Amino acid sequence: MQPVLAGLGLKGQFVEDPIGTARLKNRLPPRNGSYVRGTPSIVLTVRFFQKIGRRGAQARIDNSTKAQRQQWARRAAITRWRKHEP
Repeated sequence: MQPVLAGLGLKGQFVEDPIGTARLKNRLPPRNGSYVRGTPSIVLTVRFFQKIGRRGAQARIDNSTKAQRQQWARRAAITRWRKHEP
């Protein structure tokens, strides 16, 4: 809805209807807290990124053809030799 309003140069404002909110609360069953899980705690460290990077690289190699691997190796060798040129 935001892109349409922005395209028309309009803004929207929402106002809570307390009567409507009360009606909605009466219709819904209370939430069962035992089903709620905490947020996953993944620590984004350099070691973690290296680990998933290795997995991605290995998956790329496993899903490639021999010709593709030769082409990548050739490009890498050319790039290595170019770095040493004055």
